[in-house]
Amino acid sequence: MKKIALIVLCTTFAATSFAQAPAKPAASSVSMAPVAAEVVVMTSTVDSVDVKKRIVTLKDDKGNTATMTVGKQINDLEKVKKGDLFVVEYAQALAVGLAIAPKDAKPGVSGTRTVTIAGKGAKKPFEEITDVIIATAKITSIDAAKRTAVLTLPSGEKQTVKVDQKVLGLEKFKVNDDVVVEYIDDMAIGFVTPPKK
Repeated sequence: MKKIALIVLCTTFAATSFAQAPAKPAASSVSMAPVAAEVVVMTSTVDSVDVKKRIVTLKDDKGNTATMTVGKQINDLEKVKKGDLFVVEYAQALAVGLAIAPKDAKPGVSGTRTVTIAGKGAKKPFEEITDVIIATAKITSIDAAKRTAVLTLPSGEKQTVKVDQKVLGLEKFKVNDDVVVEYIDDMAIGFVTPPKK
């Protein structure tokens, strides 16, 4: 399955000095300053819903799919069904750290830690506690000027990330570099039935 290409937004995350050394899996702790996320709106069809895990897979009109966590502020997730058409608001995935992986690093997720993300949707501001994923991945493409990179995870899934301004030396990263990335996945924060024409 192809994942919808996502442009990821910069962050006010202050506690990550990640450019010089890869992060070690950290104990779960909520960041003092919430990570700032912008909200994107897309019209899509629900491909699958896991109410217990709060995960939804959406499909756009080109057949591309995106799997995302559903924020806890959505308290009627059980009403969302496969085949439903929604205008979905979601906080885009963001990378808060990037470093060249050590030679002995094993591909895959090496840890998580808990942070708060916050932003403003169409209906109201939101704030959610979520996990930052720490993983070793390969750079598939990179644009230092736009500060974006496409990473291929060990599962084969591609993740497009915007690298935070606090990560220095982005121009030194190259295609096929193995990197340790610290990122927050996409999070759905609102489902609205589109108006009938």
